[in-house]
Amino acid sequence: MSSSPPGRPQDPAITDALLRVGERVMRTDGYSRLTVESLCSEIGTTRPAFYRRFPNVAHLAFAVISSRYGNEPTPDTGSLAGDVLELQRGEVLMFSDPLLHRNLPGILESVRTDLDVARLYGEGFMGPRRVRVVRVVDRAVARGEIGPPHDLPFVCDVLVGPILTRALLPGPGGLDEDLARSTADAALALLRAAQPVGRAPERGGS
Repeated sequence: MSSSPPGRPQDPAITDALLRVGERVMRTDGYSRLTVESLCSEIGTTRPAFYRRFPNVAHLAFAVISSRYGNEPTPDTGSLAGDVLELQRGEVLMFSDPLLHRNLPGILESVRTDLDVARLYGEGFMGPRRVRVVRVVDRAVARGEIGPPHDLPFVCDVLVGPILTRALLPGPGGLDEDLARSTADAALALLRAAQPVGRAPERGGS
């Protein structure tokens, strides 16, 4: 998520300082206050030094978020229901964190207006989360709990859509355990609609 053109070797201390100060600004002031000028001024470096590492502040913001939420393990509780619920609990926790919650509107505006940032969002942020869903589903198929899903991307949308909506828009519901469970249940209903391979649909008695 950083830019590394050829030339003078980068000082990792400057990179670490930019990430540290960037995270503090994101947590306390929000994305709109995250500027190249203020970051460089605070740590005593130059704009060229910043741009050797990050194309813009959006890339720095994603690097900060990934440092906190980029390497979560895939749940393995032994059941599809348990795994999906743990996935959703992790998502609720992440979207509740001021690091994401406070900065999400500004980040998504950058996603809307900048193709490079949109690619970064899709590949570096949403991509790994969808990979974890795929792993959970593949294990459930291998155990015989479900058959191969017909539309896994839609299942992923069902998992993240309500959480993203509540993170962005005011409303009566919160980012809480109830939301984790209800979104998990909705996705499970879709996944269980696919019969395991070799299992005939159940028929009612006469």
